[in-house]
Amino acid sequence: MTAIACLKVFVGDELRFADNDTMATLVGKVAGAYLETTWLWPRRYGLVAPFSFVLADPRATQLDARELQALARDLQFKLFGDKGVGDIALLMFEGDQTDVMRFAGIHGAQLKALLNGEDDGSLVGRVCRITPTEVSSVVPPGGPVCGAPPMEELAPVEQASVPARVGYRGVYHTAREVFIGSVAVWRQDGVSDVFGLTPSRADADRQEDDIPTLLGAKTALAKLEAGLMFLPISFSAMVKPSARADLLPHLEALPRALRGRLAAAVYDTPRAPSFSALSQVKRFLDPFFGRLDLRVSDPAFQIDDLPADLASSVTLVLPQASEKVRLAAVTRFMREGPAYRRKHVWQGLADVRTRRELNHCIDQEAPFLTGAAVTDLLEVPVGSASLPSLHLPMHDWSTFPDSAPISSVA
Repeated sequence: MTAIACLKVFVGDELRFADNDTMATLVGKVAGAYLETTWLWPRRYGLVAPFSFVLADPRATQLDARELQALARDLQFKLFGDKGVGDIALLMFEGDQTDVMRFAGIHGAQLKALLNGEDDGSLVGRVCRITPTEVSSVVPPGGPVCGAPPMEELAPVEQASVPARVGYRGVYHTAREVFIGSVAVWRQDGVSDVFGLTPSRADADRQEDDIPTLLGAKTALAKLEAGLMFLPISFSAMVKPSARADLLPHLEALPRALRGRLAAAVYDTPRAPSFSALSQVKRFLDPFFGRLDLRVSDPAFQIDDLPADLASSVTLVLPQASEKVRLAAVTRFMREGPAYRRKHVWQGLADVRTRRELNHCIDQEAPFLTGAAVTDLLEVPVGSASLPSLHLPMHDWSTFPDSAPISSVA
């Protein structure tokens, strides 16, 4: 029971696009900011093409077009002020996932044929038109515009307990706007799982989950065709002989042929680790991983003291704190960019949760990002897909086969 729809934004009564990059970016930011604060979990949304969003709600069988009228008013005011009522129009197409994704990419004559009932029948669904002053059904003409259940009656989502398992967050390269791989994340037992969605939360690494994560990632590693795979390993485990002995057989089971594409994400790395501890970590992990990513919680990590050629990257896991504190941590960490470049060490940011945080990271020219604002917690690794940053986060529907051409038009 999941309702899924595509919401297209138009300008003017003739349903025309303001077909330029500046307007597309502005609409994406304004509508994205609105949806982020109103279209809350367990719902999901994503920008999948210029002026086109996909919306989903696992509690409903049909979305309520009336609820989106506030978005039309907000867009109208933000883009054109309090005059020119009617300049903004939204079209909501609701159908199965295949048709919804195809609708996101259609333009011009095909769209007009659908609205006029003159199409070839290849798209099956209902279409509602939403303006700041009116909500109406276009296909079928005069049909209902309310949801099922109506928005006033939406019940809280049922918490479906699922077994613990491995999920994956994409690791995104901001300059090239591509995913370079995925980081394995342990999903705790009993986490709600509706339509493959989970609420935004910290992807907390725990030492007791390291071995289950290595075991759970076996299937994905066997099918890994592109991109890197980051596997979490506790720093403290690396300096304890007994913990190293427990990990060793599981590391030895990693595919040797993939060593160059495997990265150890060594979390809970101290702010100023000793040379001997770092050397021990490097010696132990080097036979199994082609890259070493030190995951730190302090933005003032002592990069100048890091031995040459020890780590490929240092990733700051954002603190469990207010947004203001988290944004300040990003700024503090990225301030050390010149020192990282001198060391030939990449900087990354993990647990990026919101669009505001994502935009700040991009503004600070952070090279690599991961977290809920970058991808859902996915069932399979993302590989090396290309996706404009405005379209983040990547959802499961972003990798749906029929949606591939849509991303290319952005």
